[in-house]
Amino acid sequence: MFLKKFLQLLLIVMLFSSVALGKAVTVKFGTVAPSGTPWADTLEQIKKRVDAESKGNIKINVYLGGQLGGELEILNDIRRGRIQGGGLTSAALASVITEMNVLEIPFIFESYEEADFVLDNYLLEPFKKLFLDKGLVFVSWAENGWRNIGLKGKLVKTPMDLSGVKIRSQESQTHLAFWKKVNASAVPIAIPEVLSALQTGVVEGFDNTALFTLAAEWHTAIKYYTVSQHIYQPAAVIYSKKFWDGLSEAERKTLMGEGNLLAPPSRKSVRTLGAELMDVLKSSGINVYTLSTRERDAFKNSIAGLDNEIVKNLGGDSQKVYNLILEGKAAFKKKGSKK
Repeated sequence: MFLKKFLQLLLIVMLFSSVALGKAVTVKFGTVAPSGTPWADTLEQIKKRVDAESKGNIKINVYLGGQLGGELEILNDIRRGRIQGGGLTSAALASVITEMNVLEIPFIFESYEEADFVLDNYLLEPFKKLFLDKGLVFVSWAENGWRNIGLKGKLVKTPMDLSGVKIRSQESQTHLAFWKKVNASAVPIAIPEVLSALQTGVVEGFDNTALFTLAAEWHTAIKYYTVSQHIYQPAAVIYSKKFWDGLSEAERKTLMGEGNLLAPPSRKSVRTLGAELMDVLKSSGINVYTLSTRERDAFKNSIAGLDNEIVKNLGGDSQKVYNLILEGKAAFKKKGSKK
């Protein structure tokens, strides 16, 4: 009897001590963003802030460059709670949040400023709920940026130049629909496998931002790079809801930080590189070509109606999201006309 009471008392003391001292929280954060990039720098800043504010009680371990797998693998592990957080592109997130596909409809945004305005003022709250419904906690928008086209064998100036070309596609309904519309032969390949696929001829090209192209060293496998800016690609910083539900309010507040106020400086750090990246591509022996307004319009005309096709086939709240984008674009235009 004495032993039983002693063990019960010991258990109570241990539990009390655990609560009083606080249990250290470790956050495994996965992304395909390479090291040495503004994305990596932003994550390092988050890591340092969380460590300082929690006084070392919350540790974020960042795994860059697809160390934890491709984007779809990282996303699935976040939803299961095996990985606590991540930074992922909208195309990857679209695999579970179908409405994210709408954001990547080709030519839906005309400028960075327009995209920022719509994302921050019209889509932030709707997507927070959509994320939660899929086991994800939304923290902030981030971005990959404008996607352009890199090929091994020829320069792309018209949609016809893509006909029959084996092109690496992100694993997204919208991306696959775009490549099909321009008669390219799309091959969905995860980020960690793209460079070898280019080197071995599995694919002849890809589309991605200049920054990611250089950071992932994909430029070493191409000769031509066309600045088409056909898709603006946002991204998001997220946490696992399973992980989040087990945290205290204080821990949640620390990890959430300023929320979407993180977006403006994060975007700026990516965009400031601008023309410098094109110069690096050129110095690497790559023929860089920027589509003229007329040539870009030809691409737009070649996919006329694709936006409605995509929205119709997606289902869910895709039509509502599309309408919000159009509403936001109109408000942005009206705002600009008043200046």
